[in-house]
Amino acid sequence: MSAYRIVGKQLQRAVLAGASLALLLTLSFDTQACQNQEEIWVGWLETKAQNLRLVINLSSSKTANPSGTIHSPDQSATPLPITKATIDAQRQVSFQVNPEGIGSAAYSFQGKFTQDALIGEIEQGGAKLPIQFTKAESLPNETKDLLGADSAWVGALDVGTRKVPLRFRIYSSAPYATNTKPRILLDSLAENANGFPASVSLSDSGMIEFSIPAIPGNAKYIAKLSEDKKILSGKFQQGFLPLQLDMQRVGELGKKDPTQDAMVRVLGSLANAEKTLEVAQAPQPQPVLMPKKPTESPRASNPYGLQPNGLQEQDFVVDRFDTRKPLLNESGKRADNSFKLAGTITFPKGFDPKLQYPAVVFVTGSGPQDRDETIGKHKPFREIANYLASQGMVVLRYDDRGVGQSSGEFIKATSLDFADDAMAVWQFARQIEGVDRSRVGLLGHSEGGIIGPMVAAWQREVGFLILIAPPVLPGSEILSSQIDRIAELEGVGQEDRAAAKALQIELQQIALRFPSDDESALSEVRRAIVQRWDTLGRLSQSVAAADEGARKKIVIDAITAQFKGLQSPWMRQFLAYDPSSNWVLFDCPVLAVWAEKDTQVLYEPNLKKLESIVTHNMNLKADMVVLSGLNHLLQRADTGLPDEYDKIDQTIDPIALDTFGNWLKKREILP
Repeated sequence: MSAYRIVGKQLQRAVLAGASLALLLTLSFDTQACQNQEEIWVGWLETKAQNLRLVINLSSSKTANPSGTIHSPDQSATPLPITKATIDAQRQVSFQVNPEGIGSAAYSFQGKFTQDALIGEIEQGGAKLPIQFTKAESLPNETKDLLGADSAWVGALDVGTRKVPLRFRIYSSAPYATNTKPRILLDSLAENANGFPASVSLSDSGMIEFSIPAIPGNAKYIAKLSEDKKILSGKFQQGFLPLQLDMQRVGELGKKDPTQDAMVRVLGSLANAEKTLEVAQAPQPQPVLMPKKPTESPRASNPYGLQPNGLQEQDFVVDRFDTRKPLLNESGKRADNSFKLAGTITFPKGFDPKLQYPAVVFVTGSGPQDRDETIGKHKPFREIANYLASQGMVVLRYDDRGVGQSSGEFIKATSLDFADDAMAVWQFARQIEGVDRSRVGLLGHSEGGIIGPMVAAWQREVGFLILIAPPVLPGSEILSSQIDRIAELEGVGQEDRAAAKALQIELQQIALRFPSDDESALSEVRRAIVQRWDTLGRLSQSVAAADEGARKKIVIDAITAQFKGLQSPWMRQFLAYDPSSNWVLFDCPVLAVWAEKDTQVLYEPNLKKLESIVTHNMNLKADMVVLSGLNHLLQRADTGLPDEYDKIDQTIDPIALDTFGNWLKKREILP
C-alpha cells in the first residue's frame, strides 16, 4: 500500500529538486554545425533526477589549443562556444563555457583523453558531476519527437483537470547507447522536463514494465506491446491509483528488418538475458500443461500430470462475473460481464493427490499487481510460494483482474470486489484433488491484509490467515499516517507536516462528502487551499513562478489533480472503510506480521488496535509479530522509504520466511 501521488505534480517536484547543475547548463544543438566539425564527442550528464546528452565538437583533439562548441540536444537550440580550451602533452584537457547574460550558468570541464574516451568532470557553482565522452563518427537525425532516439513512444495521462503528455525515448545504438546497454528516458512534455531515467523488464506473461525511480511513489508503467509493434497499452501507476496510458510509436517501424526497431531489440536482449540465466542455473522442473477446463473438474484423476521430482507449477483459470456492471447493455440485451482470473499453482515436491495437503491463496497489495506481486526487479510472492511449497503446502497466486493474463476491469474495482475475487480462488483451491478442505487459508500483503479478514468473515471455513503489513485502522488514518511518516523521514519539519496532514484530512473529507462527479467538490478544494495559503505558500517556495499569484495557481492545479485521485471508487471505499469490524466475525488462527521500518503501514498504531480487538474476541487465535529492521516488503532496509525498495538486492529476508513456516507448524497447519 503506497501513498497516492499524481504524476504531474511529482514530475514537477522532481524537476525542481534536480534544478542544479544539469538544468542550469542551458546548452543547445545544431546538427549542421556539428557536421562541419572535425571531431564529435558524445556523453551523458547524469544526476539522480535526469540524464541529459552533451555533445562536444572539437577542431582537433591533437592540438594544444583547440576550438569548438558544446551543446545539449535535450534542452535548447543555440550552440555555445568553448573558451580557454587547452590540451597538454599528457592529453589532459580543460575548457570553460560562459553563456552570455547567464553568469550563474557558467561552468568548466577538466578531463583526460584515454585510448577511446574523454573522461572528466563538469564543475558549476562548486558542484561537480563526472562525465565520460566517446568519439562518434556522426550523429543521428535530431527531430523534435525522436530527439535522436532509436524509438520513441508518446501518450497522455488524464489526471482529471488536465492531460499530462508523456514520452519514452529508447536509445539502443551508437553513439548514445548500445544494444546490450540501452538507455531509456521518460519526458514530461507539458513541463518541458526531459530525461528521467527508466529501466525496463519483461514478465513471463509478456508484459513490459518501465520503472522510473526518479519519480516518487514507486512510479511504473506496465503495458503490452501490440502485434504490429506500434502501440503500448497499459497502466501508469504511482502510489494507489493506476491510470490508463496508451502510447503510440513515433516514426515508422523498419519495413526491411523489424528486428532492428529499438523496442524489439531491447525486449530481445531481455529475453536472451533471461535465457542465459536459466542455462546458468541448475535445471528446474518444467511446468505441466494446464487442463483445458480446470474450473469444471478440479478433482479429475491426476488432472495436472504431476511429477514427484520437485516443485511443480500449474496454470489455472477461475471464471468470474463483474457485479458492478449493468446487467443490460445499451441495446437492452444481456451484457457479457464475465471475466477470468488466471494464476499459478505451486505443488510440493512429491505431491500425491491421494494424500491431504494444506493450501494457501495469495492476495496482493494495492494497485494492479501480477501473480508474483512484481515490484521493480523483485517478485516476493514467487519466493514465498516456492518456500511454502517446499514446506509441504499447495500455493495458489493469481493476477489481479485486468492485469497479466486475467481479464476484467481493474480501474473501477474496490477492495470489496477484490475480496470477491479472492474468495472465488479460495473456493477453487478447496476443490483441488489432494487438498485438505479444512486447511485452506489466505496470505495477504498490505491491502491483501484487509481482504483476508473480509473473506474470513464471509466464509467461516477459512482455515487460517497470514497477514503481512495488515491495515487494522480505517483507511483515512492509514493514508494520513503514511504520508506523515514518509515526510518526516524526508526531512520535513513537524510544523509543516502538521499543516500538510490537516489539508490532506480535509481533502479526504471533501472526497467522501461529495459525489465523485460533483463539481462543487473542486470549489471546496480551492477554498481549503486558499485558507491555508500562509503555510502552503511557504512550503511551495521552490516552485518556479513569475509571481505569488502564478505560484498559487500552480499549487491549486496540482492539489486539485491529486484530489481527483481521492474521488476514485477504490479510494473512496478505502478511506471510509474500517477493517477492524471484520475481526470479531471469525476465529481461525491468524499470524499478523508487521515490519519495524515500514513507512506505509505503521506497525505501532495497527498493532495496538489489533491487541485491543483481541481482548473483545476471546476465540480469535491471533499471533502478532514485529520484524526488526525490515521494510514494507520485508526486506532488510536502511530507511524503509518506498524509493529504497528496488535498490535493495534482497527480495525478502529469510527471517520472514522462517516466521511463516514456524508459525504454520506451531498451529499444526503444516506437519
